[in-house]
Amino acid sequence: MNLPPLILGTTNQAKHAAVILATGTEPLGVKVSSGVSDQPLSEHETIQGAINRAKNAWEASPRPTYRIGLGLEGGLHYDGMYTQQWYLFSVCAAWDGTRLTIGKGLYFPIPNQIGERVQQEGIELKTVIDELSGTTNNNHKEGAYGLFTAGQVTRANVFRDAVIAALTPFTSPLYNLK
Repeated sequence: MNLPPLILGTTNQAKHAAVILATGTEPLGVKVSSGVSDQPLSEHETIQGAINRAKNAWEASPRPTYRIGLGLEGGLHYDGMYTQQWYLFSVCAAWDGTRLTIGKGLYFPIPNQIGERVQQEGIELKTVIDELSGTTNNNHKEGAYGLFTAGQVTRANVFRDAVIAALTPFTSPLYNLK
């Protein structure tokens, strides 16, 4: 991808790695607020958190060097319509001060008892994953995806796809067809 330098609205290592995997470039990571709960429990809240991170990162960036802010947010969503299943998913928002784009990663089913525990106890998924894996800060590493798939899918992989989707309108000439 041919992009200007990117500023990422987090210092999370897995999210940082995802941007490198997606773009081949090193983003500047800054700690900014998502403006949503620590564990978003809906698609709407997760997308809003990603947008807030992207815009807050862009606002915090030294310009003209950094021209695109990225916000990556992971969330849970309960599908009460089709599967009665909890899903983990990832969102990337990209903001250049004028244009906002959203990319979504894989929707991945998680055990319902985990989703229900997160919701009922008001805790983050990372707390449960650290307990189950016997690790700490797993959300900076392989995350829940890595635990459930024995490393076949990692948090960085899923966020990578969301980053690619969000940045494609900034790089592909097909989005400028008349």
